[in-house]
Amino acid sequence: MPTARAIGIDLGTTNSCVGVFQNGEVEILANEDGKRTTPSVVGFIDGNQVVGQWAKNRMHKHPSNVIFCIKRLIGRKFTDPKVKKDIENLPFKIVKKNGNAAVEVQLNGKTKVFTPEQICALILKDLMDTAKKYLRYEIKDAVITIPAYFNDSQRQATIDAARIAGLNVLRIINEPTAAALAYGYKQKWKEGIILVYDLGGGTFDVSLIKITNNTCKVLAVDGDDHLGGEDFDNILVKYCIAEFKHDISNSPDALCRIKSACEDVKKLLNKKEVALINLVKLSGNHDFKFQITQAVFNELCKELVEKTLGPVKNVLKIAKLEKKDVTNVLLVGGSTRIPYIRKRLFEFFDQKNLNFDINPDEAVAHGATLLAAHLSKQFDTSIQNIRLLDIIPRSLGTDLYKSLNDKSGYFNIVAERGTKIPFEKKDNCSTIHKSQTVIDFVIYEGEDSVLANNNKLGTFKLKNIPKAPRGVPDIEITFKVNENAILTVSAVDKTSGSSETIEIHPNKGRLTDEEITEMIHDIQIPDIIEID
Repeated sequence: MPTARAIGIDLGTTNSCVGVFQNGEVEILANEDGKRTTPSVVGFIDGNQVVGQWAKNRMHKHPSNVIFCIKRLIGRKFTDPKVKKDIENLPFKIVKKNGNAAVEVQLNGKTKVFTPEQICALILKDLMDTAKKYLRYEIKDAVITIPAYFNDSQRQATIDAARIAGLNVLRIINEPTAAALAYGYKQKWKEGIILVYDLGGGTFDVSLIKITNNTCKVLAVDGDDHLGGEDFDNILVKYCIAEFKHDISNSPDALCRIKSACEDVKKLLNKKEVALINLVKLSGNHDFKFQITQAVFNELCKELVEKTLGPVKNVLKIAKLEKKDVTNVLLVGGSTRIPYIRKRLFEFFDQKNLNFDINPDEAVAHGATLLAAHLSKQFDTSIQNIRLLDIIPRSLGTDLYKSLNDKSGYFNIVAERGTKIPFEKKDNCSTIHKSQTVIDFVIYEGEDSVLANNNKLGTFKLKNIPKAPRGVPDIEITFKVNENAILTVSAVDKTSGSSETIEIHPNKGRLTDEEITEMIHDIQIPDIIEID
């Protein structure tokens, strides 16, 4: 029996892939269709749960039962404004479950609600099966990539999805960092400062990373967890609907056909000046035959492309660097194939060469696989000394109240985003009313001064504070993040010595073992159907 290897997984919004390190190199594995990327699509069709291209090909026939772009919903509240936007654009039904966004489908004649974690688990299980068939043994350990700008809820939900799929997550790694790791390894750790421009199907990240011998040191990150190729598709879809001049707003089948055609046209326009849409009987007896030029597509997408340059400028500002300091611009994600994006980056960086050394669809999985091999202690001198020096992508802090009557509170930042891991930051706080003996601490991440607009991480109480006038200043709060990105927050009353601590783990997930078991049972995960 061969020694089990850990796998690297890029769980993408549009496509996903899996890799393994062996014989001194990374292998991105082909699925049943012979493709090295699998559409991140799950179909509930004719009583079956099907993942990948087969489900995607039937999207227009089963628009309410084929789920895609689920990564945009994972870890989000149903009331999130970005979820409201997705409800307008996606053909399947998005509903509320325990306050979070979920999807509703029809399965075996019954209405079923699945969480994004469960849908992602089905995709992960399919990738596991691809690796298992190739390696011929059970797969348990994995490194999984996530957008650098995912918040804690989204990160934890991704880990829960892996647990539902039966995976043990060795580590989650930011997608641009994984791509830079792959680039550094391929270039034999040639020293330089890399700007990773990662535009995938549903998320956008920019990272500045310094590469030295066996080391990737993250200098700054920024991005948008709701910007990607899907938005370029949607702009094209709206343009085509307007040109069609027949109302198809209540026809999910027609909408799916236009969307599929627009995805194909977008890819054609990456290579050609003109592309044609030809949809027979799109609505009733009305055909839709329409020609789109690359120039028109560029104009439609200009605002989105310019929007991506904001985070590019911001990471340079955060790192206190100039454009000339960037050694290479590494393009990651399928959407970076759009010629207008490459043109604008070429102009922005004063005609500096853009780097395409690694397949943009596979670069992230490539880096995850290298880290998986390193963490599972595979014997290979080329990966033994890999080091990742990361930063926190969002500021960390707690709630403070200016007065007893101030119920809204404000966000008191203790550790600013971009702080290098590991670190320890201290701050002082005080009581807000006379004879106060307990302080409730709520830990947040984010950048907004309005407390409610930030993401809540956890709560704890500091008790047994000696009664005293309001404003006692002898309470110290400490934020500490170690090498494994575990956040520990503690508070101590220096007068009495009373203290309390909370730990927030990046790789633990938020669901209980009982909830995981229930979700596994609910989607019958061992019974994923494979259809040729």
